[in-house]
Amino acid sequence: MADDPLPSLADLDRRLKEARDTVVGPPERETPPPTSSAYGSAMRLGVEFSSGFVVGGLIGWALDRWFGTRPWLMVTFFFLGAAAGMLNVIRVVRRMQAEADAQADEDSDLKRG
Repeated sequence: MADDPLPSLADLDRRLKEARDTVVGPPERETPPPTSSAYGSAMRLGVEFSSGFVVGGLIGWALDRWFGTRPWLMVTFFFLGAAAGMLNVIRVVRRMQAEADAQADEDSDLKRG
């Protein structure tokens, strides 16, 4: 074994090029895996929705304590947080729908040929 010379880098490079030329590539999947599960999407929507309420309520509560205007700022910011949470949910759902539509278009293109 000590008598065997180590292969040169040029030899290694040549063998790698030959191997790359013979490999066609990984087989294509018929349908790509889903980007997220339904459970994950539902959890994300729930967090988006409830975080608006919580953050708005906390900001209002803190401002009420600071300015001594209980409960007006908390109520105001609670509703602002609710609106922000609903807006976030609408944005996420629209994005998810656009991704689903793009995936459906891609799938129909693959089926056509």
